[in-house]
Amino acid sequence: MIMVTIADGRYSLPSSYLYSKTQHVFLDKVKKICGLDQIGYAFLKKPTEMQILVDKEVKVGEPFVAITTDRGISTLNSPCSGILKTKHDDALEKMENDTYEYGILEFEEITEIDTALITGADIEPWANHEVRSLLKNEYSFKVILTGDSAVGKTAIKVRFTDDYFKQDLKTTLGVDFGSKELKCEYLTEDILFSGVYRFTSKMNVWDAAGQSHYDKIRGMYYRDAKGALLVYDVNNPVSFDNLDKWIEELDENLGHVPTLLIGNKTDLERLVPLEKALEFAKNHGFLYAECSAKTGDKVENVFRKLAIEIYKKEENL
Repeated sequence: MIMVTIADGRYSLPSSYLYSKTQHVFLDKVKKICGLDQIGYAFLKKPTEMQILVDKEVKVGEPFVAITTDRGISTLNSPCSGILKTKHDDALEKMENDTYEYGILEFEEITEIDTALITGADIEPWANHEVRSLLKNEYSFKVILTGDSAVGKTAIKVRFTDDYFKQDLKTTLGVDFGSKELKCEYLTEDILFSGVYRFTSKMNVWDAAGQSHYDKIRGMYYRDAKGALLVYDVNNPVSFDNLDKWIEELDENLGHVPTLLIGNKTDLERLVPLEKALEFAKNHGFLYAECSAKTGDKVENVFRKLAIEIYKKEENL
């Protein structure tokens, strides 16, 4: 079954199902079941009681179930007309683990389907919009750290997620992972709207190993990433010269995503001129920033800057 994954996999919706845009009711035409999708279940915030309102048949738009929550009672309308085969009175107990396998109603025959239901390519943009409302400006972004081995990628991640620096951090074995929430603000430059967008972003940081013998497996860790930090060492010109290789790999695996070119190790002597790095970033359409994982200087600002760029792209700002 092909799934549409939303919010970095927090929610999943089968792409072949039909969905009600207003109530998150799904219809599986193959298994002839209808129920509540994962996002709809999350909106209800741990429902406590459910009562099925129909008996032997149901019509399009007819309320078929009432679900009680701490905030009141929600009724769901049927996405189709048909003759019932089974009513799953215990569906509420199963929803927390799997909202799709059993559904709430199972049909003997489906005679009509609501023409307003969506499926296929329409699911992802609708679901992303709904999740933004659900999370109330809380986002979760998967981001990739990439660049030569020993430029300090793991040290940047550790400084950001755990706020410490260890001199002898071992080279990443395949991939390393960490996460941290950031409070972010974006001041729009739109002359028609002078305001500030405030949001919380959970940055899920994937540190892909830089050694050549990981080339064949590293691509799998790029999947679904929303942005990238392309890192070089300001004290190591070779790491700067090798950036084109990592840009090519980014393009092959992610296409065009918000990317920050990062000059790390600013606590050491600068052997890559700043002007050269700024020009390189401009020519490739990247933003540029510098930091020191050793001292912690500007590390969090780097991730906040990337979070804002991803947010702007996600919200079409």
